[in-house]
Amino acid sequence: MDRPPSFIVEASREGLPTLAVPRGGSRTYLHSRISPSREGSSLEAEFHPERYDVLVVLGVGLGYHLLPLTAEGINYRRILLIDILPGIENEIARNPLTSFLNGPKTRLLSGASSEEIEGILFDLLDTGVERGIQVIEHPPSIRLFPEYYGRVKEIVQRAVDRFGGNRATKAAFGPRYLRNAILNLTAIDRFVPVSSLFGRLSGLPGVVVTSGPTLDGVVPHLRKARSRVVVLAVDSAVSSLSAAGIIPDLAVSIDPQQHVLEHFAHAWPDSLATVFSTTSYPLAPRRQAGYISLNSHPASQLLDELRPGSIGSIDSLTGTVAGDALLLAHRLGLSPIALAGFDFCFTDHAIYARNSAYQRRFALYFQNRFHPVESQNLSYIFKSSGGHLVDGRFSRRSFEAYRSSIESLLRRESIRNIHRLEPTGVRLQGADELSAERFFEGIQHSTAIEAVPALPLPTPIKPERPFFGDLREVLSEDDVLGRLITASLGEGAPRAVVESARRKMTHMLEMEKKE
Repeated sequence: MDRPPSFIVEASREGLPTLAVPRGGSRTYLHSRISPSREGSSLEAEFHPERYDVLVVLGVGLGYHLLPLTAEGINYRRILLIDILPGIENEIARNPLTSFLNGPKTRLLSGASSEEIEGILFDLLDTGVERGIQVIEHPPSIRLFPEYYGRVKEIVQRAVDRFGGNRATKAAFGPRYLRNAILNLTAIDRFVPVSSLFGRLSGLPGVVVTSGPTLDGVVPHLRKARSRVVVLAVDSAVSSLSAAGIIPDLAVSIDPQQHVLEHFAHAWPDSLATVFSTTSYPLAPRRQAGYISLNSHPASQLLDELRPGSIGSIDSLTGTVAGDALLLAHRLGLSPIALAGFDFCFTDHAIYARNSAYQRRFALYFQNRFHPVESQNLSYIFKSSGGHLVDGRFSRRSFEAYRSSIESLLRRESIRNIHRLEPTGVRLQGADELSAERFFEGIQHSTAIEAVPALPLPTPIKPERPFFGDLREVLSEDDVLGRLITASLGEGAPRAVVESARRKMTHMLEMEKKE
């Protein structure tokens, strides 16, 4: 939105204000010039708070179409109002019929950018939403500003999709996430807060590495330039780099499932420092202490309340370890940042980079002389993609969502000076396309690793009172553990599942001893 639109408020025939937007030499009205209050009946049957926790309204104007929200029983937990017109909230506050929209459950974003809306919306949906999100559109606003509301609708759809994924994840993995969180929190004093890394490598060039197929083309150049760049790797790329003799300065691992250990089975050098999340599979961080990052899990929120701001987070809101690694690079202060293995498709009809745990397993267990790994790859790609093409390349809808989430992260965090290496995959908005050879030639005089020979794993700082000691006391008071379990599993979790989780959590808390 280059220039915020202006608006005019004038009296209607019934005496209530109405709203117009100047367009050329005329005015376009968003409400009736005769009786705007009658608009309240237009959406009366559309509100369903019995099925949804959150209401998102696209296009507010003076709010006459939202008058049914004053009715008894129309009671959403939260309401987010989004309007292109800056300052419209002041007119709503003065309107005798719609001033109720300034209530405690309501938030109005007027004239906000896409990035602002995205950050607020994702934060909103990360806290206490159980049943779902309803989206209501104001047709006159949508017709008048289709481009703006089109972008907002894309953001809302991503948020809704993510919420649906979070609900499915909570249902499928809720007990596991909770168990991981408790076990990791019992050892929290062994970790170093990820916030201690922020800004430490400001101005140094870095490479964020994932296990996409184009990583194979980057590795030879990265190996030659290793002494001039800081390397951050997602856990699935660690074995590929190790096979080439490259040890990352930092790895990022957030997966809650035990197969994450497979990524480190062939490469877990003592010098590799790893950033884990609160809900990472606990055996991984116990094998090698590292950094800890908070995420959106209720246990993280509880910990942050105990020690506000002391731990920090690289939760990128993308739901991906690649997004978290990219956000870590940004918060370290790295610049420029190169992306390796960010393909968003099956580049060159390959699935993963060579020597990654995924590709190693696929090659070892599924190929034979009649069906070599290349033909196995093709079979998997055709089945997995369902013939879905993006920019002429086989991809998946989940890859498109992954790409979209990374693009949103770049915009939301204002991450600049980004280069995607070996750009044969699907384009990434916000990143330059560049060959690995050209990128590393451009930083040939860098003193990155000369200045930082290796990013050390500092000794964990012991607080005056251990985190877990405080946490155990809190969990024993006023059934905080019960509320933590409910928040982790969802209000609709079966009672047997909740009681089973309570027994297991109580047992773990009793068995764990302070180190």
